[in-house]
Amino acid sequence: MKALSPYPGLTTQPDARARQWAIHRALQRFLRSQFGRPTGLWGSLVGRIMARTRSNHERAQWTISLLGIEPSDRILEIGFGPGIAIALASRLVRDGRVVGLDHSEVMLRQAEKRNAVAVQDGRVELHHGSIAQLPRFEEPFAKVFTINSIHFWEDPLLRLTELRGVLKPGGMIAVTLQPRSRSATAATTSLIGDELAAKLRAAGFTQVTVDIKETRPLPVACVRGVK
Repeated sequence: MKALSPYPGLTTQPDARARQWAIHRALQRFLRSQFGRPTGLWGSLVGRIMARTRSNHERAQWTISLLGIEPSDRILEIGFGPGIAIALASRLVRDGRVVGLDHSEVMLRQAEKRNAVAVQDGRVELHHGSIAQLPRFEEPFAKVFTINSIHFWEDPLLRLTELRGVLKPGGMIAVTLQPRSRSATAATTSLIGDELAAKLRAAGFTQVTVDIKETRPLPVACVRGVK
């Protein structure tokens, strides 16, 4: 029986199928890299997609709600992307400041544009930089959070330990992550939550809690810890 092509209308010869799948995998890798670190025209498009995707807004709103932000808090977000969560947090901070760090210049420009008024008012401060080389911040933070970025970090345990160092005593960290692979299930989210909780404890955080939110296409986990 002749094999069916995953791309109707294209040849199903073995060599052609292998080339088609190679192209498909290369495209997947390229898109994943753009979501991890948007660059150029494609990165600009990825940023716009992230800013318009409902699930991104839901994750940001949920994470912000779990932080218990006070008007005078200093807050740090790692991997702010197009600046959705930065905007939400800045609305709750009147006397404090929301600081963001992202390694994509494309995302920095989009986030600056989205938060232009808050930046001008001094309530938002955005930096281009890497989690692997944290800037020297003038003051410690009351809250640190990151959404769907920790899976791109090298040596996340070390980075979490360093983030603990920029928190003031009693400060809170929140790490939110939603699985995106085709093979992922609700059980994958629970496993991710447990793994993140173990990393936070190993990094020195206490009072570690795991929250799961039922969303589509899969539940999302937010793990919090206290310094």
